[in-house]
Amino acid sequence: MNVGVIGSGFIVDVFVNEARKHKFYHLTAIWGRHEEKLIKFKDYFDYYTTDLNKLLNDQSIDTVYVALPNGLHYEYALKALKANKNVILEKSFTVYYSEAKELIDYANKHNLICIEAITTRYNPNYKKIKKYIKDLGEIKMIDANFSQYSRRYEKFKQGTILPVFDKKLAGGALLDLNVYNVHFVTGLFGKPSKVEYFPNMSKGVDTSGVLILDYKDFKARLIAGKDCKADCHITIQGDNGYLRVNSTTSRCANIEIKLNNGKEKFIKGTDSEFIGFESEMKELIKIFKNKDIKQIKEFNNDTLLVQKILEDGL
Repeated sequence: MNVGVIGSGFIVDVFVNEARKHKFYHLTAIWGRHEEKLIKFKDYFDYYTTDLNKLLNDQSIDTVYVALPNGLHYEYALKALKANKNVILEKSFTVYYSEAKELIDYANKHNLICIEAITTRYNPNYKKIKKYIKDLGEIKMIDANFSQYSRRYEKFKQGTILPVFDKKLAGGALLDLNVYNVHFVTGLFGKPSKVEYFPNMSKGVDTSGVLILDYKDFKARLIAGKDCKADCHITIQGDNGYLRVNSTTSRCANIEIKLNNGKEKFIKGTDSEFIGFESEMKELIKIFKNKDIKQIKEFNNDTLLVQKILEDGL
């Protein structure tokens, strides 16, 4: 895979570090508006450029990784698709459901791949969780908390609005953090019957909030905060016992299962910030190598469901 990267923010460093571990990824070009932010990547790519058309018109590039603020995802992913490139698009996929559907439909129509980079779905521990859900009996309650105090929140309070808190760029806790909780829950239980969001708003953006997913027979309370922090976790409670992940829903580390009959199971995981990214990069190799249409369709349907829920919460 010959990769062109659009963006130069923090997550790009992670992507580059993981890609360099695999021969499959050839880092061809990186684009950004500011040359001073691109220079640090010069030893890892064939070239860097501030000319987007140069990257998009490069016939050697077959796949573009889009890692821009949420509000720019749709625009730049569509540019890449129209340049006949496959697209790996950072979470959250887009801001609106209609945008996500348009990108996926365009990719399907033109025999391209457009897929979301969301670490939860690729995490091996998350896949293990799916096997143990049935042991919990009838699900009654789900409680998740993904709250981490943003390094940019102090500046936000002082009036400096960076992209993660910029309403115009679709910043905020729902699309930045709660998206992981939503993917986690819908990947296990599918579509809820009702969605409600209760945000804490400041300067027009949700700095934290509680998303309620109503599944009729059970309820899921999904908390995310960028203006506060907590011990992150997700607990799934059934009438036969409970399962608890003692980490963020992006990491899926250290799972404990305790059943009413006394049986217990503990699944150890690595609770590092980007362990899910490592799994994601490996999984994407399989998907792109095999052009696994069935898997791509399944993931895209998951993405569309999540986008609908996020939009209902906006």
